[in-house]
Amino acid sequence: MSQRSKRLPGEGFLGWLGRQVGYVRNAVRHPVADAGLAPAPPSPVDVPPEAQTIYRDRKVVEQPMPGRPEVLLRRTVIDEAVIRNDKD
Repeated sequence: MSQRSKRLPGEGFLGWLGRQVGYVRNAVRHPVADAGLAPAPPSPVDVPPEAQTIYRDRKVVEQPMPGRPEVLLRRTVIDEAVIRNDKD
């Protein structure tokens, strides 16, 4: 195999840029379901559908970052009380 056949088409920066645009264009055209990726497993925090939420409190606290007032720090806290209706 010659040295020339090992190289990618398009030399230099513009060739590289063209390949990157092609990769992105190809990725945008294909839906995520066709990518062959498995769905993420449910996290242990997920509540089963037969559970009932009896209390929910959501608090959001925002304040500017000390020394950098253009940056906003935000903390979100969600408290829940859930009744599980396990049928086992």
